[in-house]
Amino acid sequence: WKNQEKTKINSFINDYIIRDYISNHKGDNISIFDIGFGIGFFFKMLLSALEGKYKNILIEGCEPSRVNYDYFLKKKPKELSKSIIINAYKKPFQDTETDSKFDFVTAIYVFPHFLFEDLEGVVKKIHSILKNGGKFILVLAEEKYLENKLKTEQDLFIEKRNVTYNGKQFKEWLHYSEIPKIGKIVDYNREEAYYLDLFKNNNFNLSHKENLEDNGFICTLFVFEKI
Repeated sequence: WKNQEKTKINSFINDYIIRDYISNHKGDNISIFDIGFGIGFFFKMLLSALEGKYKNILIEGCEPSRVNYDYFLKKKPKELSKSIIINAYKKPFQDTETDSKFDFVTAIYVFPHFLFEDLEGVVKKIHSILKNGGKFILVLAEEKYLENKLKTEQDLFIEKRNVTYNGKQFKEWLHYSEIPKIGKIVDYNREEAYYLDLFKNNNFNLSHKENLEDNGFICTLFVFEKI
């Protein structure tokens, strides 16, 4: 993932989230938790956009990959203003413990790395670390875009199955994703309707949803608000 700094992969969606959502937060203080921060590329963009705009900035996140985490530590700013705190955890999200509450929690192309069986617990934990009225921002590959891609590039397809949640069945695809200059990873993607049910049943309102295109790749951005 270190090539992310050179290729600027995800910079479009990161910038969009920061500009249209996070930077619109009212007040002197702001706090963000990023699930699966990789090499800290999003952290770097957050610092650049938020420093000087808020009196106190708290950025936390977790990253289970030792390679990514160690790379982040080497690149982490050595000197920060006393009003800026960055806390990074080398753990999966389920094992991460924090005493803070956040205005925003973000998961940018990270949910496909969670097993279906773990997602209910993940969503409950997101709810527990958000402030009342806090927002969870989720980014996934757009459903129809992904289906068409797996049909036309069949070497990426691994398997498809049905999963059951709350008495309903939803499709789940296991597949490879090829990321330029980074490599091939394995993802689990599920139907959009599954995520809508999952968050609704765990005390979230869907406040916004839209599809975005980044150089031919189409994603869906969801904004869920804690009830």
